[in-house]
Amino acid sequence: MKIYLDETVEEAARARVRYLYREFPHVYVCFSGGKDSTVCLELAISEARKLGKLPVNLLFLDQETEWDAVIAYMRRSMARPEVRPVWLQLPFRMTNATSTTDEW
Repeated sequence: MKIYLDETVEEAARARVRYLYREFPHVYVCFSGGKDSTVCLELAISEARKLGKLPVNLLFLDQETEWDAVIAYMRRSMARPEVRPVWLQLPFRMTNATSTTDEW
């Protein structure tokens, strides 16, 4: 059964972001460079600005397999004055879905 509320999805998202900034001393936006994380970043910047909580902590875990265009967008996003960038490249093993002989 659906329960309809008297607020839009955007209003609910903004309220959630405000709650996070009010309740926690450190808030990070995990950023992949995709459209969903871009929306989260823009919401976080907008609400952090209203609450005097800029810059936004922006976390990117670079798996070193991203498209060049994503890396270019990431660099632009990380250079914004409203952002405190955290760009991590850590050694970790990923399963190899493109080979039948090399698991990693």
